[in-house]
Amino acid sequence: MNHFTFELSLIAVLPALALCTYVFLKDRVEKEPLGLLAILFGAGAVAYIPSTLIENLILKLIGNCFADAMEATAEGFIQFVSPDAQYGYTALCAFFGFSLIRICIQWAVLFLITYRNKHFNYLFDGVVYSVFVSLGFVVAENVHFLLQNDSELLLPKLITSVPCQLFIGIIMGYFYTMAHMRFAANVIEDKLLRSGTVQKDNIRSSAPWTVFGIAIPFLASGLYALAGSVRNDLFSTFFYLLVFVVFGVSFYLINQIASGDVSYGKYLYRMIAKAHPELSPEKIQEIEMYTAEAKEDVK
Repeated sequence: MNHFTFELSLIAVLPALALCTYVFLKDRVEKEPLGLLAILFGAGAVAYIPSTLIENLILKLIGNCFADAMEATAEGFIQFVSPDAQYGYTALCAFFGFSLIRICIQWAVLFLITYRNKHFNYLFDGVVYSVFVSLGFVVAENVHFLLQNDSELLLPKLITSVPCQLFIGIIMGYFYTMAHMRFAANVIEDKLLRSGTVQKDNIRSSAPWTVFGIAIPFLASGLYALAGSVRNDLFSTFFYLLVFVVFGVSFYLINQIASGDVSYGKYLYRMIAKAHPELSPEKIQEIEMYTAEAKEDVK
């Protein structure tokens, strides 16, 4: 029986808020505006609504595709005619009925709100933004879960979903930032090519970084959903241990990225200098003139 109370709603919300606070405090070089972070957190929560609606449609489509492999029992439950059909159905639901849509929507929210934002000027900023979107999303998910399920199921849900979303937010934010910087570096390099300062295009496209920023969270989220659907005591124990490891890795990544935080201009300067070691010190100084223009072109 569901017993939704104010206290339980706090339990559903507070872990994510605590992690957001931790990430905010780790941003020691230049704090992001609280208003912007609140918008990102709220947008992540709101994004859960269209994500759920689309996911339900996809789950119905997958169910229709496997209709011939399902049959109802006398008790009214659904069972599969073969283990292979069950495994295929479970995997498709996990990756395409659960993971793909929510990851794409979270990335779209992150992109639309921050890509042209003037405050996006340090490497760690993208991670902060992404974590706030991701944890806002999981708060909405946990509140909805609490409304739909017995309250005693909330704690196991929190133990697994919040660390998973934190990890997803970090990975998505890192690759999102790298893609953003690569695009700006390509803008600078194009200007240098046109001016004759450099002769070759040595900076790789930003596209692979964008793909990684979606693909890796998609795989992580899909594996989480797939693992959570397996009903086996030994596997469940392994699953919780893995979640614990992922949680620890997430804090390690936060500390590593935060400790290497540098400004937009300085990182672009380093990227151009590394890609074109043939440039003289005098020529490298021209990059300073282009960095501000590059950021405007990205916008």
